[in-house]
Amino acid sequence: MAVWFFVLTAVAIVLAAWWFYTRRLAWQFARIASQLNKMSVSRQSHAGSKRILRQLYKIVNACLLAGKADEAYRAFDLLKLALGNGLGRKGEAVHLSAVFYLALRLKQLDAAGHCIDTFRPLLKNVTAAELPAVIEQLGLIAVISLKQRQNFLAARAIEVISAGMSSAQEDGAQAAVMRAFRLAGLTALRRHDSGLIREMLVKIGGWLAAQPEFASRQELAVEVITAWLHRSVKAGDVDMYEILTQYIDQLVEEQRLTAPAVNTIVKECVHLAGMESLNPFSRLAGRISLFVLELALKVKTPAIWRQAVDGAGHAARLAVAQRFLSESFGVVYPLFEAGRRLLGAELNAGHYNDTFRQDALYTLLRECLQLVEFVSRQNFTTTFADIIDEIYHKWSKQQNNIGQEKSIKRFCQLLFLYGTRIKRRQKHITAEGSSFNAGNVITLAHQEHLQKLGFLL
Repeated sequence: MAVWFFVLTAVAIVLAAWWFYTRRLAWQFARIASQLNKMSVSRQSHAGSKRILRQLYKIVNACLLAGKADEAYRAFDLLKLALGNGLGRKGEAVHLSAVFYLALRLKQLDAAGHCIDTFRPLLKNVTAAELPAVIEQLGLIAVISLKQRQNFLAARAIEVISAGMSSAQEDGAQAAVMRAFRLAGLTALRRHDSGLIREMLVKIGGWLAAQPEFASRQELAVEVITAWLHRSVKAGDVDMYEILTQYIDQLVEEQRLTAPAVNTIVKECVHLAGMESLNPFSRLAGRISLFVLELALKVKTPAIWRQAVDGAGHAARLAVAQRFLSESFGVVYPLFEAGRRLLGAELNAGHYNDTFRQDALYTLLRECLQLVEFVSRQNFTTTFADIIDEIYHKWSKQQNNIGQEKSIKRFCQLLFLYGTRIKRRQKHITAEGSSFNAGNVITLAHQEHLQKLGFLL
């Protein structure tokens, strides 16, 4: 009896020792790694893959809760190996996201970064149908990271999404990428994270350059950029607005945006300029109008140019209708400044004949004339020449127009002469005593050229 007791005791001790040995993380890691290596060699899915993934998630969660960072990193490495072998299950991104949220809640930020990196092999091995769901989870991770003021984690999530953009060939996956960018960008704008915005703009530009002829890509990219523009204007964030508009200019100059895409941007900006013109404290209304005019000039499409000029004129009239000309000059200024530049380019062009530029100058001159008449009707004691003279005084004092007084005066004189030519009732109005008419800056050569174009008699 005693012998059997000792035997059973020894067996129990051996089993207990074996049980405790197999519970050691080092042994579990070695065993899982061995199984994954076998699966990698055979190139076949193993029936126990679900069990392995469940075990890995259990280990990761336990290590995070216990604060065992090194063991958690080893578990993430094995997860990457498993997902790289295509063992990911349907809805795997949700399980990974849950681990990320746990690490973020526990303030284990390095572990959260490792979790984001684990999405890389998953993106490469999921089916096209599952890809949008994975990208959506990464987008949520980026947004939550920004809200928790962990911007470096958001940047890492965006980087992983960008790495998967090349494999996002289906419309659904491309739309998911742009939705993720849009939401992350809106949150980054609220947090004033200009670095992340710049990074995403570069990614979008590269994405467009890969296949610029795809209209769907153009539409998705423009939808994201205009949403960010709306947010920056609504917040009155001049710095972010400048970053966005400068990159739009760059995309247009590099011909990464098609004319329809630019048309959409101009349309949205015209709407924004109109809204901002009603705000007397806005610092962006005039900037938006000048931006759309400059953008339309780069594209050189008549329909887009007319839309830009009409929008800038509408914003100027809205501002003048509510306030005095002197108070709303910032919204009026873009039309006249664009006209000055166009006139200077036309007069300096020599024998180079540019039909678009000449038509653009004609359209703008007519819009400026209508605006001057609109302002003069606000006060019946002022004449057509008085309004131009007031504009000249305000215009020449603009800090960014130092040294341009001659070209400013030239445009004002042309506007007055053109107005008196086409408006019979204004023929008796003179510009005597007006500052803009002090000294004729339109030379004989200029007069001959402008007469050929039909601006002067």
